[in-house]
Amino acid sequence: MFPSVETIMTYGECSMKLVVVGCFGAYPPRNGATSGYLVEDHTTKVLLDCGSGVIASLQNYINLNELDAVVFSHYHRDHCADLECMQYATMIDMQLEKRKRPLVMWGNEDAGVIPSLDYEKYCIGMRYVEHVPFTIGGLRFTTQANKHDIPSFSIKVEDSQGGCIVYSGDTEYYDRFSDFAEGVDWLLCECSLYSDQRGQVEGHLCATEAGQIAARASVRNLALTHLPNYGDRESLIQEAGTIYGGKIVLAYPGMVLKI
Repeated sequence: MFPSVETIMTYGECSMKLVVVGCFGAYPPRNGATSGYLVEDHTTKVLLDCGSGVIASLQNYINLNELDAVVFSHYHRDHCADLECMQYATMIDMQLEKRKRPLVMWGNEDAGVIPSLDYEKYCIGMRYVEHVPFTIGGLRFTTQANKHDIPSFSIKVEDSQGGCIVYSGDTEYYDRFSDFAEGVDWLLCECSLYSDQRGQVEGHLCATEAGQIAARASVRNLALTHLPNYGDRESLIQEAGTIYGGKIVLAYPGMVLKI
């Protein structure tokens, strides 16, 4: 049995935490969601990606009007399907005076498939640039371009106390990613494939490759996410563990990674 949301949200002291809202690749399971991760410190709440089912699940943890910003890794639908619904929710909250400020939406400059991050006076679209830091409240963000079939970026989040999380977004293996994730407290790494599927799907990682990145980067902890909708997912931990000797966890809705 997983711990209750109330238990994991309030237990212990931390300067920053990441709540797994959705953790599946491609499509959401029944009552689940694809990519969505709530990062927060004591003053700031930011959503990383907003895939299918994320808005409904996010309301298990916060009110939508508490959200300060959304940062998109890329524009495949399992990472941004709920974008327009989030814009509508923001509009309604502002009209009802539940929200005082527009929601800021950060994304990359992908001319091929870029959605409209701006929405009237309710949402403000911002473009990030690789390796150029930007801040949202008390959190600092940096991005790095991945290897994927459309522009996709890994996202580093740092708090004022020196805590650091890297979220991989979608990517296949490349050496430079280990440099970007060097020594972080948590690497939240995509794990779309089982190790015997290595190389079968371009633009994605298998469990062994996720473990290899974590080992090369000497990260403190590894969380596997963007999980397949089939097979024995628990075996992914064992597969990654053949390369990486640190703590490995399998993401699930409601899991909290604390810094």
